Amino acid sequence: MNGGLPARCVVGYNGDRPSRDALRLAAAMARTSGAELEIVLVLRADSPHQQVYPPVGDIGPVVRQQARTWLEDAERLVPEGVVARTHLREDDSAAAGLARTAGELGAQLIVVGAGTGAGRFSAGPVVDALLHSSPVPVALAPRRYPGDVPLTRLSVAVGTRPGAHQVIREAVRAVEHSELELELELISFLEGGAADPGTAEQVRRRVEEHLGAAADEAGRTRPVTVRVASGRTLKKAAQDVDWAPGGLLLIGSSRLAQGRQIFLGTTAARLLKHIPVPMVVVPRPAPDADQAQTEKEAAS
Repeated sequence: MNGGLPARCVVGYNGDRPSRDALRLAAAMARTSGAELEIVLVLRADSPHQQVYPPVGDIGPVVRQQARTWLEDAERLVPEGVVARTHLREDDSAAAGLARTAGELGAQLIVVGAGTGAGRFSAGPVVDALLHSSPVPVALAPRRYPGDVPLTRLSVAVGTRPGAHQVIREAVRAVEHSELELELELISFLEGGAADPGTAEQVRRRVEEHLGAAADEAGRTRPVTVRVASGRTLKKAAQDVDWAPGGLLLIGSSRLAQGRQIFLGTTAARLLKHIPVPMVVVPRPAPDADQAQTEKEAAS
């Protein structure tokens, strides 16, 4: 969300339940930021090497008509007061089509439904591809996301490695550009425990000090709360958080990501299964900006 909450969102839509969840999340974000929605349905481009059996002739017109019907249905789901447009695109893959369309339209965010499995979140092929390649942030709507509660709290998952402050800066800009009074909360997840209680307490204090320093940097314009969520497992640590119904979790990309690209890390992927609120995954900054910030953090 470069420079704050997005001014334009691409919403991945294909007429199923997860895509309706995505549309409800995008609409909730639009009500918070005034963003405009670009509802995009991507059809797989025909390949000369793809054979259909049994041969049924050209079904392209039928597929495109069904896609247009789904987009018309999507328009009817957009709440009053939210600006939305629909687009029918063709591409080799849905993920590539969404990313390409986001670039063409100047969108700052891609919103998709990630609730295809039994849990709140489940990354299918399209979501998984976006979480390892998208050049813009990706927002994930949990299964059966209601979208009827205003967004009121922006939580940030903060790690302790250099570079972690990038996602905090993104969150601060988002809050400062919001038309509403969003609460800003920094969270570190502390999994497991040392055999020695004294060692465990030292680890916790170090994490709290790191969060406190981050909060001092972030809280120059408004109050920032901090929390160390701890548990024997990551699931227990996630359950240690009082997730607000109008909450949104921001999380950064792995250090394996290329500059200005998303790459969901292992811990974030595990965390995805255990939180009840939407998650936004933010790309790493460009390599030169990343290096400059890392050096700054190391010197501080």
